[in-house]
Amino acid sequence: MKCPICNSEKLTDLVYHQGVFQCQECRHLFRQDANTFDYNFYSQHDYWYNDPHWRRFMRTYFAFFDDFIMPHSPTIEFGAANGDFLSVVNEEVPISIIYYNELVDLVNPKYDCIIPKENRFIGSIEEISLPSMFVDNVFLIEVLEHCKSPYKVFSVLQKITRIGGRVCIATDNAEHLNAPDMIFRHREHLHIFSERSFRQLLTSYPFKILLYWNSPVGKSYIVLEKT
Repeated sequence: MKCPICNSEKLTDLVYHQGVFQCQECRHLFRQDANTFDYNFYSQHDYWYNDPHWRRFMRTYFAFFDDFIMPHSPTIEFGAANGDFLSVVNEEVPISIIYYNELVDLVNPKYDCIIPKENRFIGSIEEISLPSMFVDNVFLIEVLEHCKSPYKVFSVLQKITRIGGRVCIATDNAEHLNAPDMIFRHREHLHIFSERSFRQLLTSYPFKILLYWNSPVGKSYIVLEKT
């Protein structure tokens, strides 16, 4: 078995027979069975926080990215549940909204999505067909760790993002002390990046890093620009 990011065979089995490994070279955390994970998990669980305080929490994410958002531009968010984050963005920076729900939460009728149906795309990032070069702003807020194939995800991002467009990412940090807990406690967490493994991933795609900040609480905040 090899690391899915750097192909190193130097792997640490974090807890014997639990199927979670860390690469000794790039420090990437991953599940051995990531490629077989069933995304229907999200339609079968009460997964998202559906309460009025959630919007306040979304504003804390917005604060990291507001200086990088391109106003009055086509925008897409992956894995947005009921669209709260996009609504927060649009209150502060007027954008053209295109919505897509990677986590399949919208099959649950109790989620009152604020994005019109005609602007929603239901399906996994890796498999959905979207037009080329059609957005300037892309948001993945706590989504990348849920994806089966990071390389397929970035192939989609490369295709849909215009030159000069921005990709804003919030995800777990594999180098944080609590990172193994985040992958063991959440079986839907499939890949957790270190800065080294993320930079290795980017070598295959035309993006440059505008911001990479690892917070003390174990999150990585990343802004990319399509080149």
